[in-house]
Amino acid sequence: MNENLSIAKEALNNYSITCKSIDFIGQSANTIYKITDLENNSYSLRLHTSKSETLESFWTEQEVIHSEMVWLHSLASDTDLTLPSPFKNTHGEFITNVNNISCTLVKWVEGVQKPFITTLDDAGYVGEMIGKLHRQSSNWKIPNLFERPAFDGSRILQSLEKLKEQSNAGLLNADDTELLQNAGQRVIKMMNSIERTPRNWGMIHADLIPSNLVFHGKEASPIDFGACGFGFYLFDLGWTFSYIHPSFRDQLLTSYSKYHPLPDDYIELLEGFFIAGQLETMNFWLGLPDSQEWLPDHIAKLANREINSYVKNESFLFNGIPYWE
Repeated sequence: MNENLSIAKEALNNYSITCKSIDFIGQSANTIYKITDLENNSYSLRLHTSKSETLESFWTEQEVIHSEMVWLHSLASDTDLTLPSPFKNTHGEFITNVNNISCTLVKWVEGVQKPFITTLDDAGYVGEMIGKLHRQSSNWKIPNLFERPAFDGSRILQSLEKLKEQSNAGLLNADDTELLQNAGQRVIKMMNSIERTPRNWGMIHADLIPSNLVFHGKEASPIDFGACGFGFYLFDLGWTFSYIHPSFRDQLLTSYSKYHPLPDDYIELLEGFFIAGQLETMNFWLGLPDSQEWLPDHIAKLANREINSYVKNESFLFNGIPYWE
């Protein structure tokens, strides 16, 4: 029997559900199984193991995983969003340990997933959802013993070091990498210059991209909070914009601002956080076994479009050709 499947089955013995089926969904930062019980209720069982060789070890620490569950539990209580709310095991704990692997069980969120946000309506639903998340976060009192990473300039510096190593080894185009380095240093300077307040800094999802969004009716739901941590709220939006066409971004922001305020200079800041999101995520991408097959092309398009505009002080948020086209 597959070792992960064996761990999943043993973990399920610690919950008050009778499993009818268990289906492997995928593995990225975590290994995910969909569980269906005899009453046809569905759950997501996560084994906190990654396929990226460079994913930092703190993501699998007990306190860090427990804190994710605590925030999810609070979000489910404080908002009207449909969320992957967590379940405690029969011992009253959010985490079940099997063979030194931490396992968590959350509600399965039904709906449709889309590769990109392709309509104004969908962009509005996403903006509304993110606004509600940030409103809750800005009003939430962080509990004691709460540990999640911070999305600050230090993580971007790590990415820039890895990019430099890959470039020096001839695996990435030197000119593209130099552009990324210049943009990265500017982004770090920008982030360090912003005073952190409850209105602009708190718990964020940090990975609100289409693979972590589920649509049903007139609602967009966030799933997979595994990357959540402390950060600027605009970081969340900047990363989401990586997957939303420029022509839909204004609609998203209009819906968002009904629930959480945008700063006066939000366009300039969002362009910086768009770059920040791309650079920060390269920490993870560079450790994937297949990254050499697609990452150099991704970086080339990004360098020649959004990052080229950014270093030239040319606005790109609402115009231009996005890097994926």
